[in-house]
Amino acid sequence: MLITAGGTLSYFERLHEASVRTNQANVVRLLSMNVDNSLRYAKDALQRNADNLPEQALRSEAGALTFLKSRAGLYNFFTGHLFMLAADGRLIAEYPSLPHDQHRLSFFAGQPALKKALATAKPQVSSPTACCAADDGLQAFMFVPVVRNGRIRAVLAGSVDLKRPNRLSEHMQEPSGVNGVIRLISDDYQVVAHVNPELIGRQSVTEVAEAVDQALKQGSVALTNINRYQLPTFTYLHRLETADWVLAASIPVDEVYAPVRTVRTWFILATLLGMAAAVLVVFLVMRLLTRPVEQLARHVEQLSHKQGSDRLLHLDTHGEIGRLIKAFNTMVQEVEQRTFELQESEQRYRVVSEFSNDFTYWRRPDDNFEFVSPSCLEVTGYSMGEFYSNPQLMEEIIHPADRHLLEAMESQPENGTCQGGELEYRITTKDGSTRWIRRNCRPIYDEQNQYLGRRGSLCDITDKKLLADQVSHLVLHDLLTGLPNRTLFVDRLTVHTPRTVTEHGLMAVLFFGLDRFKLINDTMGHEVGDRLLIMTAERLRALLHADDTLCRFGGDVFAFILQGRESKHEAVTMAYRILASLNDPFAINASQQVLLTGSIGIALCPNDGKDPETLLKNAETAMYDAKRGGKNSFRFYSRDMNAQAAEMLALDNSMPTGLANGDFYLHYQPQLDLKSDRVVGMEALLRWRHPELGFISPDRFIPLAEESGFIIKLGEWVLRSACFQNAAWIKEGLPQLRIAVNISGRQFIEPDFVDQVAAALADSGLPPGLLELELTESMLVSDQQQALQRLRVLKKMGVQLAIDDFGTGYSSLSYLKHFPLDRLKIDKSFVNDILVDPDDAAITDAIIAMAHSLKLQVIAEGVETIEQLAFLEDRGCDEIQGYHLSKPLSERDLASFIRARGENQ
Repeated sequence: MLITAGGTLSYFERLHEASVRTNQANVVRLLSMNVDNSLRYAKDALQRNADNLPEQALRSEAGALTFLKSRAGLYNFFTGHLFMLAADGRLIAEYPSLPHDQHRLSFFAGQPALKKALATAKPQVSSPTACCAADDGLQAFMFVPVVRNGRIRAVLAGSVDLKRPNRLSEHMQEPSGVNGVIRLISDDYQVVAHVNPELIGRQSVTEVAEAVDQALKQGSVALTNINRYQLPTFTYLHRLETADWVLAASIPVDEVYAPVRTVRTWFILATLLGMAAAVLVVFLVMRLLTRPVEQLARHVEQLSHKQGSDRLLHLDTHGEIGRLIKAFNTMVQEVEQRTFELQESEQRYRVVSEFSNDFTYWRRPDDNFEFVSPSCLEVTGYSMGEFYSNPQLMEEIIHPADRHLLEAMESQPENGTCQGGELEYRITTKDGSTRWIRRNCRPIYDEQNQYLGRRGSLCDITDKKLLADQVSHLVLHDLLTGLPNRTLFVDRLTVHTPRTVTEHGLMAVLFFGLDRFKLINDTMGHEVGDRLLIMTAERLRALLHADDTLCRFGGDVFAFILQGRESKHEAVTMAYRILASLNDPFAINASQQVLLTGSIGIALCPNDGKDPETLLKNAETAMYDAKRGGKNSFRFYSRDMNAQAAEMLALDNSMPTGLANGDFYLHYQPQLDLKSDRVVGMEALLRWRHPELGFISPDRFIPLAEESGFIIKLGEWVLRSACFQNAAWIKEGLPQLRIAVNISGRQFIEPDFVDQVAAALADSGLPPGLLELELTESMLVSDQQQALQRLRVLKKMGVQLAIDDFGTGYSSLSYLKHFPLDRLKIDKSFVNDILVDPDDAAITDAIIAMAHSLKLQVIAEGVETIEQLAFLEDRGCDEIQGYHLSKPLSERDLASFIRARGENQ
C-alpha cells in the first residue's frame, strides 16, 4: 500500500512538474513573440527609413545629422542613439551627439554584427556592447544597410541603452512564479535584458550557456540547472526569430514543489492510519477463514490419489468458502468429463495436424467447427472459443478488399466445399492490424464418399510479403537517395504519356543535371559526392506536387514528370524553383560548404514527343544544350538541338583520332618583365585544326575533354610537347625562358601526375626551373592536404608554380600563405575594365599588394592597350602578357619574335 501511495504521489509530482514546465514554455513562447514583434517593428521602421534615406544625407555629415534629428518616431524604441555609418564602418553622424575621437570614429568597424550586415546586405542585431560615454553603459545595436542600385552606400543604425528602461526590459516584468525571473540572453551568453539592471551584461552560468547554444540550434530547450545563487532551478529557453538571442525563464524547484510536498505529508499520514486499521480487520477475518481453507488445501494435495466420489470434498460450510468448495467439486466433475472428451478428440486432432503445422481447422457441412488449432490465437488474435461460438468469424476477418477472392474458392453449388489449392489474401486481426495469409482448403469424404466437411490451414506470410515489398522497392528505387529509379520512372511515363495524348493534355518531362559534379567527385571524393546527391534530392523532393514524379535517373541527373499542366509556363516556374533550390550552399562539414548549380532540359508532351523514348531523349538533349550554353539555366527542346548534340558527339569522338593524327598543336604567347623590359617566358596554348570542321575554339573542345576524361591524356601531351619545344629552343641558342603550362583539375588529381611531370622534364632535358605549372584555385582548396603534398614535391623538383585566373574563384589568404607558390596570374576579366571600373581597379591593386606582401610575383594576362600597361606598371605589377605585347605565336614565329626583341634591346 505504501508503494502504491508512493507511486501515486510520484506520478502526481511528475504531472505537476510537467504542468509547470508546459506553462513556463507557453509563457516563454508568448513573450518571445512579443519580443520578436518589438524587434521586428524596430527593424521594419529602421529599414523604411533606410529605404527612404535622401541623397543629401548620404553626401554630407550635416545632411546625415539633420536626417537623424528628424527621426523622432525611431526614438520610441532606440533609447540610446541613432547613427549613420559609412560602408567601411566609419562613423559619419550620430544623434544625440557625443565627442568624436579617433577610437570612436572607427569603433563600429570591428563590430561583428556590422560586418555580417555588410556581408549579407540584411539587417543585423548585435550583442550587448560597452559604448557611448557612460562607464557602465551597455548598448545593443541594430544595423540596416542602405542599398542603392545594388550597392551598399551606408549603414543606418540605432542603439538601445540596456541599463535604462526600454521596450525590451518591459517584457522582462512579466511574473514567473514568486521568485522566478525572465531574461534575454545573446549568442555570446550575455544578459541583454533583465528585471535587475545590475545583471545586464553579465555572463550566464555554464549550464545555461550550453543550453543557449542548443536553443539557437534547436529552437527551444528545457533544463534543470543550478543558478548563480546555487539553487536548483527549472529553466526554459526559446530562440527569437529576429535576432540570435534566446528568451529564458527560470523558477526555483523548491517553489514548484512546495504545494506537492504539503499534500504528500498529509497523504502519508492518512495512508499509515488506514493500513493499521486494515491489518487489524484482516487478522480477525483470516482467523475465521483459515480452518476450512486448510481442509481444502489438504484435499487438493491428496486429489491425485483419490478415485470416483472420493475426489469430491464434503464440508458443511456456507458463504464464500462454501461457494468455493462447490465450485471446486464442479470443476473436478468437469475436468473428468473434459478428459473423456479430449481422448475422443485426439483422433480428430491427428487427422488435421497431419495436414499443416499452422492454424488448422476442420469445418462440418453446417460450417460449424469440429476442430480449431490453438495457433489461431497467434495468427488471427482470436481464441478457439471465439471461432467455435461464431464460425462466421473465419469469413468476417477477411479484408473487405479481398473477400471476392474467396468466393471463387468457396463456391461449390452442391455442398459448398472449397476447391483444392492455395489462395493468398489479407485478414484483419483482433487488434486491428492487417496480416497476409496463405490459405489451403480441401474437402473431406468418408469411405462411402459422403461429404464430412472441409479441412484447411492458414499460414501467416506477412513477413514474406514485407520482404517481397522491400525487394520490389529496392528494385524500383535508388539505393542512395530513396527516389524512384529509372525503371520506375519509365513505367510511370509509359502510363501517363498515352493518357496525355488521348486527353489532349500537357505533360512536361524535365531532366536536371548538376554542373561540374564529376569534378567534385574527383577532387572531394565519392563520399562527399553521395552526401551532396542526398541533400539535393531532399531539396528537390520538397518542390513536388502530389501527382508529380521525381527520380534519380543516374549519376548526377534527376528527372521530373509534371503531368496535368495547363501551359508550358508551369514548367518554367518549376525550372526556376529547381534552380533557386540550389542557391543556399550545401554544408559538407562545420567548416566547408559547396555551392552547386544545375542545368535543366524540358520536353513537352505531345509537342516534343508522343512516346516515352522520344520524350526522354529530347529532354536529355535540351539539358546538355543548357550545359553548353553556360550552365545554371534551362532550355526547352527544339529540333536543331539534335544537330548540335550530334556535332558535339562527333567532336568528342574525333579528339582521340585528332591527337593521334597530329591535328592538335601549340601556340605560345610571350610574357614580359616590366622592370627589365625583357621577355622572360611564354604560355603554351592548345589549338585544334579539325580536318573537316576547320579550327575548333578551345572553349568548345576543352569542356568536352573535361567531361569525357580525355583531358588527362591531352594534358599530358601538352606538358611533354611544351617541355620538348622549350628544350629545342635552348639548343637553337635562344635565351633560357620559362614556359607555362595549364593543368586541369582532372589531370592534377591523377595518382601519377607528379611522375608525368618528372618524366617530361627528364625525357626532354629541360631544367625544372624553366617549367611553370599554372593551377586554378579550385584545384587547391578541394583537398588542401593532398594538394599541399603534391606541390611540395613539385617545388622540391625545382618546378615553378602559379595560380591562374586569380580572383575568380576561392581567393583565400590561407592557401596562398601555406602553399609553395611563385606567382599569381590576374585574370583578364579584371584587366579588361581596370580603366573604367573602380571595383576592378581596386581588386587588381589589392591582388598586387597582397601578392608582394607574401613575396609572390604577379603577372597580368589580357593586356591589350598602352593605358592598361601603364596602370599595371604604376601599381608595381611584375609581368604582363596579352595582345599589346604579342598574340599567341607558332613555335617558329615565337623564335623570331624573341630574336627581334633581343636585337632591339
